[in-house]
Amino acid sequence: MKILVTIKPVFEEIQMTDPDILEKNFHKQNPDLNYKINRFDDHALEEALKLKEQSNTIQIFTISVGTKQSLDILKKTIGKGADKAFLIETETKNANDPDFVSDAVKDIFMENSCDLLFCGMMSEDMMNGVTGLLTASKLSIPSLSGITFIEDISSEKIVVKRELEGGTAQKAELSLPCALNFQAGINKPGYPNVMRMLKADETSIIVKSTENTDFKNSTEINDLKLPSKTRKGEILQGSIEDKAKAFVEILKQKKIL
Repeated sequence: MKILVTIKPVFEEIQMTDPDILEKNFHKQNPDLNYKINRFDDHALEEALKLKEQSNTIQIFTISVGTKQSLDILKKTIGKGADKAFLIETETKNANDPDFVSDAVKDIFMENSCDLLFCGMMSEDMMNGVTGLLTASKLSIPSLSGITFIEDISSEKIVVKRELEGGTAQKAELSLPCALNFQAGINKPGYPNVMRMLKADETSIIVKSTENTDFKNSTEINDLKLPSKTRKGEILQGSIEDKAKAFVEILKQKKIL
């Protein structure tokens, strides 16, 4: 059985007070910031690794779409236990386009005859949550989002639990091949093995160009800006009694009391 896990590099830390935060997020134009594995993708990878621990017939492939800066992140996936990684090298604006990324993931999934596609439910930076579902649609395979637990798996089917709106849990059974989009916080991702990372080379990390492909880029960014502030806080002054009276007056003004 082969599991393909999507991996998106995101900045480790961006100051939320930075007025250029969206611009830097989208174009990754800050060499001073380091990358980490997108949190949702890290949990998806951990679920794949847990399955591999249960069966020595499972192979795990990881894939990232972006610049060569993504190579360090893919080395970490090899260090965690992935068998092979693919970097689909392209400019950053394509790496943030779900249509483009899903075309790339679809190709690798088909080329390697994969059985399962594991994705994080969304990306931390762009808050994008459609790549896995779009890839499944292009592959014509079933998919589910919000996965929190894998209950059972065989060569023909997988039984999972997922979280719906309002915290409702649902149990579902899907036939293979299929795509699963995992929720965050469902496990504790392990640390990469340094020796495995050091041994990662061109045989374990394959770099592919998109120059001669017909991958689509359907996202056009017209403007990037911070949201306007519509609310403000108010600090009450005085004694506890004064603050209590002022607070009651505010509640009355808002017609809450």
